[in-house]
Amino acid sequence: MLAAVCAAVPFTGLSSAHAASSGFGPTQCTNIGNGQLCAAGISGSPAGYGVSYKKTKGSTVTARFYLDCRNDKSYSDNGSFTISQGQTKSFVFSVGNQGACRAKLYDIGNADVYYSPYVSIP
Repeated sequence: MLAAVCAAVPFTGLSSAHAASSGFGPTQCTNIGNGQLCAAGISGSPAGYGVSYKKTKGSTVTARFYLDCRNDKSYSDNGSFTISQGQTKSFVFSVGNQGACRAKLYDIGNADVYYSPYVSIP
């Protein structure tokens, strides 16, 4: 059984050219109405996945990050966070290569769930 080790490490979306040279795969984002939810695979040791949420409008929300993988494994962050307009929050899941995975953002106050596109580790 693989133990999930999650690290609270800053992650920000990178351009594809810069990302490839730094061990990050292409950053994939989706517009969730009040901001962008993004994910990228991270190679190296330890390998994993970076997720971020850039809130561009709306009121302050309390949310959580999760990582959902196509291999039926899922991981959670270290707890809820509060985010306001103009802020970006991020998290790195240091869980090794799990194949294709996507970021999941759970808005605790509204019980809304949002997903990024799937990404893989380069």
